[in-house]
Parts: sequence; structure tokens; C-alpha cells
Amino acid sequence: MKILMATSEFSPLGSTGDLGDQVHILAAELKRLGHDISIVMPFYRSIREGNYDIRSTGVEFQINLGGKKASTDIVETTGPEQIQVFLVRRDEYFDRSGIYGGNSRAYEDNAERFIFFSKAIVELARRLSPAPELIHSHDWPTALLPVFVRDRQLPFRTVLTIHNLEHQGSFWSFDFALTGLPGYYFGPQGVEFYGRLNFLKGGILYADAVTLPGEAALFEAFTPQHGFGLDAVLQENRYRTYGIPHGVDYSQTNPPLDILIGRRYKSEANNDKASYRQALFDQLELEKKPTGIALALPIEPQDEAAFSSIRPVLDLVLTADTGLFVTGKADEKDLPEIIVAERKYPTRFAYRPDVNRNLRQLTLAGADVVLLPSSLGFRGTNALAAMRYGTLPIVRMRGGVHQLVSDYDPVSDSGCGFVYSNPSPMALWDSIRRAIQVYQQPEEWTRLVHRAQAVDLSWAESAKAFSKLYANLLRHRQAGAA
Repeated sequence: MKILMATSEFSPLGSTGDLGDQVHILAAELKRLGHDISIVMPFYRSIREGNYDIRSTGVEFQINLGGKKASTDIVETTGPEQIQVFLVRRDEYFDRSGIYGGNSRAYEDNAERFIFFSKAIVELARRLSPAPELIHSHDWPTALLPVFVRDRQLPFRTVLTIHNLEHQGSFWSFDFALTGLPGYYFGPQGVEFYGRLNFLKGGILYADAVTLPGEAALFEAFTPQHGFGLDAVLQENRYRTYGIPHGVDYSQTNPPLDILIGRRYKSEANNDKASYRQALFDQLELEKKPTGIALALPIEPQDEAAFSSIRPVLDLVLTADTGLFVTGKADEKDLPEIIVAERKYPTRFAYRPDVNRNLRQLTLAGADVVLLPSSLGFRGTNALAAMRYGTLPIVRMRGGVHQLVSDYDPVSDSGCGFVYSNPSPMALWDSIRRAIQVYQQPEEWTRLVHRAQAVDLSWAESAKAFSKLYANLLRHRQAGAA
């Protein structure tokens, strides 16, 4: 398949971090599967000033922005893994110090910049020979592209991947004129959202397929708590919405002990897990190491229910020869119980609200169990990183959990964690007791740990899922044409 990836970021050419890295890895894995992959991104100053071989394509055209004519020329370079990268050049928009803003402020003309970029991608795709069969957009900066493709009835299939649902490309209504779309697009069945232009909403409505980072993230996006206002829009279009886990870069999520602690740290433990555990207790400055199970409770932003889920059974947990380590800021209403727990169980309980990344990862590595009673996070990274370290997840059953964690079943000798259904604190406590019972059977616990460590959600597997989605979309197009 010939696929054009439309993105505002692509590492290492231009990136603010996560998005650029993920698009890069996905494109590389798709190329390894035999697909013809090209990238199109803006020609940023960082690329101009970098050590890249920039070549002219000879392609030039003008874009209509609400009556204003904006010209561009397309240049190209070769990215990592010999991937062809098209660069949309217009210095007025992209020859700047930052991608989205500078001095901690977004550029005031971001709507104009990325409307121009999306329209330029459409024109480029029309001129490529052979033409791409599918255009894959990433996040809000290119989310209007499916709208333009559908409006002009172009023969490209479109996929929109939402990496970060919180950032939607929301701008004041007057920017809609820049799109050149008919007025009826600025309505409930178009790009209007509460009186504003919303790029991401338009992409959700008009892309042939929308993907989020796994089914757990998809089902959480259907809720008001994690949908950031677009939950109803996603639910209405769920028949075109898919949860494809984003691959995990285990070198980043699971760094070794010497990275987390420092090369000078010396451990007396005789295996990796014991070393992580010993280092964790040393970092937390706990006086006595419990011989029983060690539990980690990571609290993510906007996850107020994480500690509340365990608060009613906190005494049961901490009197069962366990240690509990909470990282991340708990809700204000939970702080009195946390203060009491720190005083009652100074050798078993630790709370670190302003934890750095290394200590958070060390907690996942050094604990025996990670508690995820409310949210798995947008990509389920805590569960995946913990399992690779041999730390077993305890999760509450909800939509999409099965894609990441399967329940321990001693009869069939299967499962890689502990899953419970009833959203009550006692159900969580029952799962903790289950884990304690298995922990007291070293051989059984070791088999369970090995199954968890064998769970592979690398980008190679993610690329296969995207490839299957592409093939289904193109097959349906061919069937419709016949």
C-alpha cells in the first residue's frame, strides 16, 4: 500500500517529544512490513538549520485561505530508515523558533498555519504519482484534512489517529472562513463545537477511521471524565472508531537500574527484581522492608478516584504485611487519610506527590504489584511498563482492559494479572488478597510473572494492526466502486 503520513511532528526532524517519536516508529515499522511510506510535515526552521539534504521537488502551488492566496513550494529530504519526507515550505508560517508557540505561549495564528498545512497536503497528494491510496493524519494539526478530502470527493481513504485528546485545535469561529468550506460545515454535524472551530471534531466526523491508543483509551474517551468534551461525538461515531494499542518503546518505559538510580549504586540483591526492590526502599527511606508483597499506586493527572478506591480498605492493606507506595498527587479530600497512614505505618507506607520520572519508574520496577483501580491512563503505559519489570497489575474490569491485562486463572494456567469487576473497595481488597495468596506460592508466582513479562506490545505489533485497518478500508472502497 502507498501511504502518506500527515503530521506536524516527525523525529528527529521536528518534534516536541512524544508525537514525533511515535509517528517515526510507526512509519519505520510499516515500511518494514513492505508498505510504501512517505511523510509530509512543515518545513520548520529546525530542519532548515539541521544537517539535512534538502532537495527541490519542483512542485509549487497556491492555497486559498478565505480569499487570501498563500503560495508554497514542496521540498523533500530523506529521514531515518530511508523514509521519504515531503516538507511544506512557507516561511511566514513555519520559519519560527517553535512548532506551536514560543515563550510559553501558543502562536496566535495557529489556526491559519495548520489550515494552510492541511490544504497543502491535499494539493500535494493530488499531484503525487503514483498517488497515495490512504492519508493518515495525526492529532489536531492535521485533523481537518479528512474534511477537505471528503468535501472535494477525492479518492483517498483517510485515517485520523488521536494521540492526545486534550489538545483539540479549538479556535474562534472567525477562523472558519480560512477553510473555504461551505457554511453548513460550521454546525453540529461539522467543525463547529460550542460556537468555536474544532479541528479534532471535524476529523472524527469525516475520517474513514479514527484510532485511539488501545481499547482501554477508547472506552475511557467515551466518558465525560476522560473525553474532554468530545465523548458524545466519539460515541456517536464509534462504528468508525478503533482502539489500536500504541507500541511501547521499552527502552524508555523500562530503563535499567543504573539509569534509574545511578551507576554508583551497589545492590546486595542476587537478581534484578530484588535489586529494584532494595533500591526502591532505599530511595523511599523506609526503615523496615516488609517480607510480604509490595504495592505501587501511581496516580495520573485527572485521576482523582485512584486513591479514593483504596482509602476505605487502607488499614486492611497495611496490616497484611505489605508495603504501599503512592506516587503522584492525590485529591485534596484524601490528604487527611494519607497523613494518618504515614504516621501509623511509617515503615510500610510512602506518599510522594511530586515524584520525578525515575522514582515513578523505580516504583513500578521495585513493587510486586501495581494497583490500577480507576484509570489505566491514555496508553496503559503504567501497566505495560510494570509487566515488563515483572510487576503484576491489579485492574478493575472496564471496556478494553482485556487488550492489555488478562485475569489469572490457576485452572488453565493463564493470565498476567488480577482483574475484578465490582467497583467497590472490598472488591479491590479481595484482588489484593488473591495476589498475596499467589505470592506465598513462589513457583506459581514466578510462572505468572513470566507470562506478564512475555506480553509484547511493541510497535511491530501495532504496525500490523494499522496495516490490517488500512487493508480493510481499501477493500471496502474497492467493493463500493464495483
